[in-house]
Amino acid sequence: MTNSDWDECFLLHHRPHGETSLIVDLFTKKNGKMSIIAKGAKKPKSKFFGYLAPFTKLKITYTGRSELKILTNIDRDFSESTNALSKTSYSLLYINELLIRLLPKDAVHEDLFLLYENFLSAIRSEKNIEISLRSFELDMLEMLGYGLDFENEIDLNQPIDINKNYSFIPQRGFRESNNSSFSGKDIINIRMRNFSEVSKKHLKHITQESIHFCLDGRNLSSREIFRRIK
Repeated sequence: MTNSDWDECFLLHHRPHGETSLIVDLFTKKNGKMSIIAKGAKKPKSKFFGYLAPFTKLKITYTGRSELKILTNIDRDFSESTNALSKTSYSLLYINELLIRLLPKDAVHEDLFLLYENFLSAIRSEKNIEISLRSFELDMLEMLGYGLDFENEIDLNQPIDINKNYSFIPQRGFRESNNSSFSGKDIINIRMRNFSEVSKKHLKHITQESIHFCLDGRNLSSREIFRRIK
């Protein structure tokens, strides 16, 4: 087996397949989102047992010509342990659900793969979780073709004015409005990624409304779970 046979990936979700196997949804570096059967993975003596953990990078090989591949080998760095569920963990579950919903199958997104990997590193280093989350959301939307125009307002296509206020129109952008507390300065700071200078409420509103639009109004299970435990 050569190094070129291996693919790096992250586990997004898994579900039972028969009595002893799993179907795993993976975000791979070489092939994007794909589903693979891990035969016998639920058996303690399986070579896959204990390896299929979320939020840690895996290395795998697989085979098969159909859409559903078969896992043949797996490896991971066990020093990257996963903690018990917490606010951080639920944020990660939320991001995984977003990728499951928004990523098309078998479409390579290497830049997004690296963005996700860097996001996990930022979370582990205990940086500001909310700012890291908002940054990932905006970058992900941009990479998937749902990016927002932070340069110009939507009616006259005039540059955002630091001295004016604007309302946010999902999937369109920003419209000048005297009834909004969302300033041009906020929009420019978001464009420059100066998130610490922007109201958390405004920033969250933009990302959540944009994502809600991309999901065609469907709710995310992870959000509902987090609301119940808060």
